[in-house]
Amino acid sequence: MEKVNQVNFPALTGVRAVAAFMVYIHHFNPFKTEIFGKNIHYFFDGFHVGVTLFFVLSGFLIAHRYFDDVDFEFKSYLQKRIARIYPMYFILTSATFISGYFLAKSYGGFGTYFLNISFLRGFFDDVKFSGIPQGWTLTVEETFYFLAPLFFLLIKRNKWMLLLLPICFILIGFFLVQLFEKSNLHGFMNSINFMLDYTFFGRVFEFFVGISLALIVKNEYGFKFKYFTILGVFGIIVSVYLLSILEPFPETDFLLIQKSSINNFFLPVFGILPFFYGLIKEKNLIFKILSSKYAILLGKSSYVFYLIHIGFFRSYLELMSTNYMFLFLSLNIIAITLYLFLEKPMNSFLRKI
Repeated sequence: MEKVNQVNFPALTGVRAVAAFMVYIHHFNPFKTEIFGKNIHYFFDGFHVGVTLFFVLSGFLIAHRYFDDVDFEFKSYLQKRIARIYPMYFILTSATFISGYFLAKSYGGFGTYFLNISFLRGFFDDVKFSGIPQGWTLTVEETFYFLAPLFFLLIKRNKWMLLLLPICFILIGFFLVQLFEKSNLHGFMNSINFMLDYTFFGRVFEFFVGISLALIVKNEYGFKFKYFTILGVFGIIVSVYLLSILEPFPETDFLLIQKSSINNFFLPVFGILPFFYGLIKEKNLIFKILSSKYAILLGKSSYVFYLIHIGFFRSYLELMSTNYMFLFLSLNIIAITLYLFLEKPMNSFLRKI
């Protein structure tokens, strides 16, 4: 994110690594059912909430940097957002499709490739996991980046927009599902499950929790409570536990709404918000760990790690060894290398154009 934010909130940079590693554990859960039991397996399967940490963090950092920017220029703002996200995504997505074409003789066609590199694939259920599978989250992120200046303008005019805007987008999401669920448009808004879990319409509240946190920090509210970090960790653990309880049950619309209520609403408010606030205001052991130079380096390279932890890099590494720690450490080394020698220089160059 913005350099100024990384300096002011070093522990939040470290949190990015935690969030990426949580998603990694979700995708490659080492706690096998036959060894650790279903309850432990389901609990760590709930570490997909790392994505929610990313969304709340994005809302906070963008709002803290730009909400009060009186000299705001949309072109400059968009240029910085593209410089931060797009170059590595484009390179790795293109490499993924090229690799798929030559090695598997299948790559999904140019239409799928276009939906990927244009960030549109996250609106279509049929192709959301194409290319870099976890890249669907970037459609959600980019939608927020594009709309954030409008959100800030409306919130400045009326603080109730902090609540009304996410409600409106969620209702629009339900309306679009009703409108398109029976259409054959590559799965465009074709189910409540897809809308709530994978689109900006369902995940919008998480960004607004981040915006709310930025306004709380900016207004310097003098809370006397000194254990927000611990409270937030407890809220995150409770949220993951609640999700793990629901995991074994057959999926119904009601169950999906229950899961989304926990992941998209309860977790951001009662877990992530106090956790982030504590990391900003409290200088405890968790702060020291997450603001260490090693955690910050992992945090800065976490975007690349997130993009490569599933895909051809991992596939090539698995030819050498399938050891869990070998794969994890190797992916981090590759991510740090790509960050230092490719992502960081490209980001700096594109910001100066």
